[in-house]
Amino acid sequence: MKRLKSEKVMRKNIFSKILMAVALVAGTWALSSCSNEDNYWTEPVSIIGHGVVHHEATIEVGSTLQLRAETGILIGGTGFEWTSTNPEVATIDENGLVKALTAGETTIIATTTGSDITNQGQIVVYVVNMGIGLIDDQIDQSEAE
Repeated sequence: MKRLKSEKVMRKNIFSKILMAVALVAGTWALSSCSNEDNYWTEPVSIIGHGVVHHEATIEVGSTLQLRAETGILIGGTGFEWTSTNPEVATIDENGLVKALTAGETTIIATTTGSDITNQGQIVVYVVNMGIGLIDDQIDQSEAE
């Protein structure tokens, strides 16, 4: 009986060591597959705001949308830098306030600042003109009186 019990303990210890080895190999592989030069583990920046769903938001021309960026505890830094890829459509200020200027689409990017490791998050903002329901170039005025 004593021998049977010690065999179970030994199998359990061997199984635990195998699992630890697999975890070590997998963790090393995950770090080496990172795209940054120093193999730092990075975490995404989340962008949150009223109406933001699946990294997209739709707002009307002339309106604003307040965004907030968050990152987990593993990445330090002092804040975020906001940019718009299409500032003719919508701009964003240093506080995350989007201002819709004209109908179109832009990507809003939040980049961490104040740390050696930078991370980004992004959302697509669609700006629509709901006042008339049509885009200006779709109005057929050929039969207008």
